Amino acid sequence: MSIPITIITGFLGAGKTTLLNRILRGNHGLHVAVLVNDFGAINIDAELIVGVEGETVSLANGCICCTIRDDLLNAVLSAINRPEKPEYVVIETSGVSDPFAVASTFLLPQLRQHVFVDGILTVVDAEQARDLRGEQAVLAMDQIAAGDMILLNKIDLVSPAALEEIRAWIREIVPNARILEVTNADAPLELLLSVGEFSADKLASRAAHDVHTHEAGDEHEHTHTHDHSLVFSTASYTCDEPLNYAAARKVIDALPAEIYRAKGVLFTQTQPGKRMVLQMVGKRVQLLMGEPWGDEPPQTRLVFIGAGNAIDAADLRRKFDACRASAPKPAEPDKLAQALDWVRGKWKM
Repeated sequence: MSIPITIITGFLGAGKTTLLNRILRGNHGLHVAVLVNDFGAINIDAELIVGVEGETVSLANGCICCTIRDDLLNAVLSAINRPEKPEYVVIETSGVSDPFAVASTFLLPQLRQHVFVDGILTVVDAEQARDLRGEQAVLAMDQIAAGDMILLNKIDLVSPAALEEIRAWIREIVPNARILEVTNADAPLELLLSVGEFSADKLASRAAHDVHTHEAGDEHEHTHTHDHSLVFSTASYTCDEPLNYAAARKVIDALPAEIYRAKGVLFTQTQPGKRMVLQMVGKRVQLLMGEPWGDEPPQTRLVFIGAGNAIDAADLRRKFDACRASAPKPAEPDKLAQALDWVRGKWKM
């Protein structure tokens, strides 16, 4: 089974290492291999370290942290071929690297059967990004253009007007970007890491434990006041009836930009005997054929995480319900009537 990779990119000082520290200290329950250019920049609490082997440090929460020397390919192969195979790989690129070049590494035949790029996360410094000039500005824009999700960091250091300005700048580069606004790179890991057998309940419960997260439509979100850069909403959808794949794909592709993460399994008409596995990170959507259902009753199970109040659970249910095999099909347009209307309009005096 291929191992998903998240590539973290962003210009110097944007907050990539702070984000990596959060992953290394996180209570995510995953065996994560974190590959970095400069191991000395990572600040790991001594009590978390359970072993050191050359350039690899093993942590109590299942993470390993390795240094990338000169060869990214060999560094990844070394990490995934460890006796305890990682479930996920996170790569921090240097602040002046081209993320497209890094991502292209994983199209090589030696790696393609072992790993795949789950998402490219670009960290942007809300305070400093607009001050870059010349080649640095071009590189920063290339890094943003490569991102499946944009982590707009340090929003506490800028005024509302400046924040709106940098949002607009990002939208000029990537109009459909999913922008996650945070301070101190405090992004919930549920939006960044996703691995293993799908469990909507497990994901939703972990999100509720680790961050300010509310089920869409929950009155709780209206009765408490939080810093809304840290508030996220979740919604889930289940259905025992097979879905029309093409119709479901259209719904997934049209999810609003405020929904940052979606994952799950689909029970489809076209391949009823196998799971269709969904992974959506930012603008990157993957729908891949999974394992047979076996003894498990087939069922579509999807979970979504987005900005606070951004998820309309009823609307999601209505749209996915319309994809059910038994759902009424939209009426075909009367083409003759359309042609007559066009002729009448053309010759109307």
